[in-house]
Amino acid sequence: MDKLGINLGFLVSQVVNFTLLAVLLYVLLYKPVLRMLDERKARIQKSMADTEQAEKRAAEAEQEYQRMIEEARKEGQKIIAQATETSQKVAADIKARAEEEAVEIKQQARADASRERDQLSAELRQEVGDLSITIARQLIGSTVNEDAQRELVAQFLKETEDLS
Repeated sequence: MDKLGINLGFLVSQVVNFTLLAVLLYVLLYKPVLRMLDERKARIQKSMADTEQAEKRAAEAEQEYQRMIEEARKEGQKIIAQATETSQKVAADIKARAEEEAVEIKQQARADASRERDQLSAELRQEVGDLSITIARQLIGSTVNEDAQRELVAQFLKETEDLS
């Protein structure tokens, strides 16, 4: 091979050196780079899985938030309905009490008017009786029996009341 310009010892040493270099590069460089790439790939996959999980949790949280808002809305409507119902009951109670008080006031006014009328009627009878006795005394003289005269006036007033 010398004729071709190839030195066999040099060629073997270069083949051995190349093989050693390839083995060394494989062991020292290629394996760590592959391991590093595998680790990076695993981190990226984990990051993507975490992202998907976070998105899933965010979607669940959004659904929970919407559910809570809907519950709060329903609860608010329920409270408003109860307040409306309560206010209507209170208004009805107040109106009923006012009507009862009005009826009581009317009855009291009628009773007062009736008492006053009876009192005025009794006073009027007394006045009429006194006037009748006074007139009879002046017409007939002082010989009039006052008690008998009062009985006659009372009887007359009773008869007039029975007629009306």
